[in-house]
Amino acid sequence: MKRLALYLVVAVVAAAGNLYAKEGVLQGMPDPAVISDGQGSYYIFATGKGLPIYHSNDLVEWQKVGTVFDKPVPAWSKKAIPQTEGIWAPDIVKLNDKYYVYYSVSSFGSQRSVIGVARSEALNPDSSDYGWEDLGLVIDSHPGKDDFNAIDPAAFQQEDGRAFMVWGSFWGGIKGIEIDPDTGKPLEDNPEITTVAARPDTPEIPNTPSHAIEGAYMVKHKGMYYMFVSWGLCCDGAESTYRVMVGRSEKPLGPYFDYDGKQLAEGGGTLVLANNDHWRGPGHNSVLTTEKGSWMVHHTYDTFQLEKQRILQIRPIYWCKSGWPVVGEPLSEDNPKTTKEASPSPDDIIGSWRMSINYGRQKIYDFLPGGSIANYDDASWQLSGNIIKISWPSEYEALDRCIVEMSGDSFIGRNQYGDVIRGMQLEH
Repeated sequence: MKRLALYLVVAVVAAAGNLYAKEGVLQGMPDPAVISDGQGSYYIFATGKGLPIYHSNDLVEWQKVGTVFDKPVPAWSKKAIPQTEGIWAPDIVKLNDKYYVYYSVSSFGSQRSVIGVARSEALNPDSSDYGWEDLGLVIDSHPGKDDFNAIDPAAFQQEDGRAFMVWGSFWGGIKGIEIDPDTGKPLEDNPEITTVAARPDTPEIPNTPSHAIEGAYMVKHKGMYYMFVSWGLCCDGAESTYRVMVGRSEKPLGPYFDYDGKQLAEGGGTLVLANNDHWRGPGHNSVLTTEKGSWMVHHTYDTFQLEKQRILQIRPIYWCKSGWPVVGEPLSEDNPKTTKEASPSPDDIIGSWRMSINYGRQKIYDFLPGGSIANYDDASWQLSGNIIKISWPSEYEALDRCIVEMSGDSFIGRNQYGDVIRGMQLEH
């Protein structure tokens, strides 16, 4: 493996698969935004005509329960963007005890875009308080006037009541402003716009624009703000280059820095999730946090079922001891695990593992009884509770430890360089 001087603490997570609706594998759920009602129900709002809404009680089986609007797009946004065919990339957030759904209306490749917002007092369509009131325009963009594209909104309210919104893609990158939590709109008539993340660097993936960044989402964890973004191209099926990156900051609008200390606004970003196995283009994520844990909700292509288009996946988030997130294997009908499980025994770890670094080329390693690794005289593994520690001695020193939680026959973590290390056990 690259960088054999590896001192890795990881944990085991669950087997891969698809989420399901009663009629089969979920399809057509791009740009999913997730929220919990706090009473055991979960809702996802996704790109589509009228802004479709899905409901689940277990994060695995989802059913469509309606749309926000009874038309493909609200009349005001159709007037502003006549060529539009539907609503893009929503976000759902609770501000001052009311629910606000942000949405964008645009057309492919255009910088002329609008972001709107609608409000409801309830999420459950059966509630007497349910009903979406469209509040109209939040912010828009014009070619030749703005250095951003007004799509992909995401809002966040902190403990003191102040609220913020980020948005944008390509062009000048991801932007942010403070918003009024009582209206869902900018706090000021002419708000100061902050550049939160951008990609001015030369792309490392061929045929991908260097400024390909979008789908920002903000969460707070243990006093730090984390900004997730998607790099690359989202919608090219098996050729999609989408991947999820992250940075963190002490302030909601930054500056955000990656693992190596580079600002996101200057092209920095730490990898979270990329193409792997038969999944392509994972990205445009939101994050669900409950008393049971945290999950990344995102779309991806299944190369075995490309006709399903961008399908939904939900992955557990594990926070390393260093404070950086990694994500486990996706929940599925066969893998509905949403809670922590008992720690494995060393016998569960013995066997062959397919391991990769940063979701790259996989290589098989045989973990032997007694903590040794076949064909590597100085390498070793050690299990403590639900933690695997893997050491690859060499001229490098082991400097970092990464801790994630365990729940199955795979593991995920980071090494001291910030690289994502993933392992999938072959048949035991």
